[in-house]
Amino acid sequence: MQAPTHILSGILLLVAFQAIFPLAPLWVQIVVVLPLSLASHFIIDAAAIITYHPPKADWKDWFWVSYHLTIYSGAIVLLVFFIVDYWWVIIAANLPDIVDWFILRVFFKKEPVCHPIADRLRNFLFKRTPNWNHKRWTIIIEFTIIGVLLTSVLLLIEFTFAS
Repeated sequence: MQAPTHILSGILLLVAFQAIFPLAPLWVQIVVVLPLSLASHFIIDAAAIITYHPPKADWKDWFWVSYHLTIYSGAIVLLVFFIVDYWWVIIAANLPDIVDWFILRVFFKKEPVCHPIADRLRNFLFKRTPNWNHKRWTIIIEFTIIGVLLTSVLLLIEFTFAS
C-alpha cells in the first residue's frame, strides 16, 4: 500500500500501546513498538494486492499520476502534523520502502531486498485473494483504510492525552 497507510499504521501502533500502557518508559515503547511497526509494513504490503498498485510507474497515465500526486500530498500533510511526536515509528513503518526504493534502487542501482519478504508473505496469507492491483476503483479501498487509520489515530490521541 502507500506511504500514508504505513505512516498511520506506525502511529496507531504507538498510540495504542501508549493507551494500554500509559506509564511505559520510552525505551519499552521502542523495544515493543518499533519491531511491530516494521512488521506492519510487510503485512500491509502483502495486503496491497486488493488495492490499486501497478508494479511499474506509468507517467503517461493521467489516473496513475493524479492518484500518486494525491497520495504523496497526503503523506506530506501527515508528516507535517505527526513527524515531531512520532518520527521514529514513521521511519520504522516505512523503513522497507526507504531501504528498497531509495537507498538500494536510487543510490546503488540494486534490486529490493525487503519487498520480496512481503511477496512471500502475500503468497502465504493471500494466495486466494484476487489481484486487483490494476483496478482503478480499488483506490476506494486504500482511501477507506487511510480514513479508518486516521480516525483511529485521532480518537486514540484524544482519548490517551485528554486530561
